[in-house]
Amino acid sequence: MKILFLTSRLPYPLNKGDKLRAYYQIREISKFHDVILVSISEDDTSTLHISHLQKYARKVFVIRIKPFERYCSLIKIINSEIPLSVAWFYSKRIQIAINKIIEEEKPNLIFCQLTRMHPYLKSLNYPKVIDYMDAFGVGMQRRSHIVDIFSKQIYKLEGKRMANYETDIAKYYDRLLIISDQDKSMLALPTGIKVDVVPNGVDEKFFDFKPSNKIYDIVFVGNMSYLPNINAAEFIVHQILPILDQKNVKILFAGVDPDERVKRLASDHVTVSGYVDDIREAYVSGKIFVAPLFYGTGQQNKILEAMALKLPCVTTTAVNNAIYASNGEQIFVADDAQSFATNINKLLSDNNLRDNIGNSASLFVKENYQWEEIGHKLNRIFAQIIQ
Repeated sequence: MKILFLTSRLPYPLNKGDKLRAYYQIREISKFHDVILVSISEDDTSTLHISHLQKYARKVFVIRIKPFERYCSLIKIINSEIPLSVAWFYSKRIQIAINKIIEEEKPNLIFCQLTRMHPYLKSLNYPKVIDYMDAFGVGMQRRSHIVDIFSKQIYKLEGKRMANYETDIAKYYDRLLIISDQDKSMLALPTGIKVDVVPNGVDEKFFDFKPSNKIYDIVFVGNMSYLPNINAAEFIVHQILPILDQKNVKILFAGVDPDERVKRLASDHVTVSGYVDDIREAYVSGKIFVAPLFYGTGQQNKILEAMALKLPCVTTTAVNNAIYASNGEQIFVADDAQSFATNINKLLSDNNLRDNIGNSASLFVKENYQWEEIGHKLNRIFAQIIQ
C-alpha cells in the first residue's frame, strides 16, 4: 500500500513530541508499506536529516512556509472561528504543491498528523486517517491557568476554538487516532466517529544504556521552552525543594532551549544543562525522575523513557492516567508539593526501594510500550479502512 504521510514539521531530529511520534510511526509502517513523506518546514532543512528519513520514506518532500504567508493567513481568519494554530501552518501556495504531489503519487491512503494540517486535506476524496495525538483544545484551556494575565484570554479563546475545531473536522476522516483513553474522553466527537487509541512507545535501543554515577538526586528532562515544563521546573525548586528532608539535594534540568525562567533557577543546588547529545546520559545521572506536570494533555514520552532506564518516577495523576502504571509498584503518584516531597524522601532514603521500583518500571514499559507492536496496530487500522 502507498501511504502519503503529512506532517507540519519534518519529523527529524527528535526534539519535539509530535516529531518523535511521527518518526517512529513512519519507521514502523515503512516495514510493510510504501511511505511518501510530505512535511512543512519554517527553516532551511538539513540534507542529512532528509537522508536519514529516506531510510524509511521512499520519497521526502519538504515545503518551506514563509513568515509572510503565515501572517497573511492569520489576518484572513481574524473574524472566523478557525484556530490561530491552524492558520499558522496554512498557505495557498503549499496547498497547490501538496495537491500536485498527491495527484502524481496517487496514494492508497493519506495519514494526516495533527488537526492543524486538516485544511490541506479537507476537499480531497481519499481514504484518510488523522492523528489528533492529544486533546489539544483542552490542553490550551488548561494552560491558560499558568500564563500571565495578558496571555490568559488568548489561551482560553484558542482552546475553545480548537476544541470546537476538533469536533467539526472529525467527520472528514475514516479513522481518528488519539494517544490515550484519557485524551479520548476529553474530545466531544459526533456519534459514529471511529477512534483508536494509539500510544507512543520507547525505542528498543533506549533500554540498552550503561548506568553512570548518580551525580544528581532529582532529574527533570524535556523541551525547556515548553510552558508546562517551565512551570514544572519552577514547582520543583520553589515548592518541593524547600520541604525535602535532605537540604543538600542536587537537581538537574536537561533539555533543549531552556527559557530564561528556567535559567534563573540555576544555583549551587540546581544545574541547567540545556541540550544534551544523548539525553539518556541526563536521565541516568539522577536517582529519581520528578515530573510535576499538572496542566498538559497527551502522553509524556519523558516518563516512559525515564522508566525504561530504570529510573524511579514521581509524577501526577494526570500524567499516570495516560500510561496506567501501578502506583507504589511501578511509579509514585503525587498531586501537591507535600505528596511529592514525601515520595521523594522515601525514595532517596531507600536504595532497595529505588532499585525495585526502577526494575518494575522498566519491565512495565518493555511489556506495554513497544513501537513494533504500535506499528502492527496501525497496519491493522489501515487494512480495515481499505477493505
